[in-house]
Amino acid sequence: MEKKTSESGKFKKSAVIGLVASLLILAAINVISSYLYFRIDLTKDKRHTLSQTTIDLLSSLDDKIYVKVYLKGENQPADYEQFAAKTREILEDFRSYSKFLHFEFIDPIKGKTKEEANLIFGEFYKKGLTPIPISKEEGAGYSTRYVVPGAMIAYKNKEYPATLVVADPSNTTSWLEYSTQELEYNLVDAIRKLVHPHKASVAFLEGHGELDFMNTSWVHWQLQRFYNVERVALNGRINSLRNIELADSLTQELKLGDNKYDVLIIAQPTEPFSETDKYILDQHLMRGGKILWLIDPTTAAIDSLQASQEQFIYPRPLRVENLFFKYGVRMNTNVVQDLSCQAIPLEVGRIGAQPQYKFMAFPYALNIVNFSEHPIVRNMKEIKSEFAATIDLVGASEGLQKTVLMTTSERTKIVPSPSIVTLNVARANPNPEEFAFKYLPLAVLVEGEFTSAYKGLLPVEFDTIKQLGYVEKSPKTRQIFVSDGDIIRNFVDNKNQPYPAGFDRYTGKQYDNADFILNCVNYLCADDDLLQIRAKSLRIGSLDPILIKTKKTYYAIVNIVLPLLVIAVIGTILIVFRRIRYSKKK
Repeated sequence: MEKKTSESGKFKKSAVIGLVASLLILAAINVISSYLYFRIDLTKDKRHTLSQTTIDLLSSLDDKIYVKVYLKGENQPADYEQFAAKTREILEDFRSYSKFLHFEFIDPIKGKTKEEANLIFGEFYKKGLTPIPISKEEGAGYSTRYVVPGAMIAYKNKEYPATLVVADPSNTTSWLEYSTQELEYNLVDAIRKLVHPHKASVAFLEGHGELDFMNTSWVHWQLQRFYNVERVALNGRINSLRNIELADSLTQELKLGDNKYDVLIIAQPTEPFSETDKYILDQHLMRGGKILWLIDPTTAAIDSLQASQEQFIYPRPLRVENLFFKYGVRMNTNVVQDLSCQAIPLEVGRIGAQPQYKFMAFPYALNIVNFSEHPIVRNMKEIKSEFAATIDLVGASEGLQKTVLMTTSERTKIVPSPSIVTLNVARANPNPEEFAFKYLPLAVLVEGEFTSAYKGLLPVEFDTIKQLGYVEKSPKTRQIFVSDGDIIRNFVDNKNQPYPAGFDRYTGKQYDNADFILNCVNYLCADDDLLQIRAKSLRIGSLDPILIKTKKTYYAIVNIVLPLLVIAVIGTILIVFRRIRYSKKK
């Protein structure tokens, strides 16, 4: 009896010691984990992993930065609560990389009267955070409350708004999914603007029949979120792209400055460039400027073709071929047909006076799906293009690096110009043997030190221009050549409202055209580090509504009964094991 009592006392003592030791170990782990931070991200899209750009920016902070998030309040909708939780999570990640970052979540109208709340919302509006109205059904009617959709970030006596709740401009995803995907980018972009306040300048070129403001308005507005965006005409003026001032009116001495714009966008010009304008563009590049060329080398256009069923196309005389060749590329005066293409509606008959349409594959309307691994196009899926041409890499490559960004598919046909293109190709069955070409370049990035197209060839009439500082070799800079101007184009409805760039009016499908252009400008502006953030694609899991309806009972049983069965099996195994163990001791 004494032996059993002694063994029982020892067992209790060891149990108490084990319990106390376990508690001490847990406490030690908690204390240590408060000083150490690590996370293993097992998600497919790496949604819990910050980009290296974000980590570098946070690690470089040299002063305190405060983030006041206003996604907090009573009776906040469930989706906003979910987004607020995600925002808190990413800010905690931020704080693990910088001791200077501090954040808090604030309900700006807690304890305020309706009049005081309206004044507060007005102040937010002035600061750039426009409150969002949310309607909620209550009883027989609706009530409206406002949510401040973001945060104010303060750094060294400066303050900047970060709008975090943003709608998908293409309307293809919910605001919650799109805002979650853009969350890291929007926070980092606001912090960068405080830490590095310089804002790059982007200009759309005019004066050569380029696409007008309305046909580029979608991309224009997207770029305005990040850059100073203007439109500029050259008109032979040397100071159109460069800061040149009269320093002394008596001596006519000039003060020569740098480029006015970081990036030029030349969107689908249709008229020839004069030698003076070409020289101005060349010297913009020679002084470190960047250019995004979106060129149609032929006169082919979908609008003209739909009006007349067929069109005679010929090379477009832009007279920039010598510039392109010197810069390492040649845009061929052809158009491509591709079996990876879009369908367009064509009239197939009439019932009475009513025309009947059918969607048919139109090989001139490319569905571009082949992209390189470059950050500009790494996250692209499909780009909409019409009457694109091929691009060749030419000339000496010394000092230049050339990267093909996107190509045709493995089934491509080249149509030279001049020739006749017709809508009837959509009605005919394509002969696969004619589509013998594959992976022909449609967009090319060229970067490095460019040589002036006027080196050793400067015309006599440009002698006076030499006094303004002719440069024959550029520093390291970048250009992008795209062989279809329609990629940037957005159509406008009858109410003068623009569709998104890359939006298909017939199918309602949104292509990646706008993202492609924005990525190009990001890269040209040396914001290519931000592409690492924008390239992240996050998807919020959702239930399949069809499966919910058809297999509701099945999934209910699996989710309720199966876990109970697993617990019962484990419990039974433990009981049997325990009985066997103690029966052996007896």
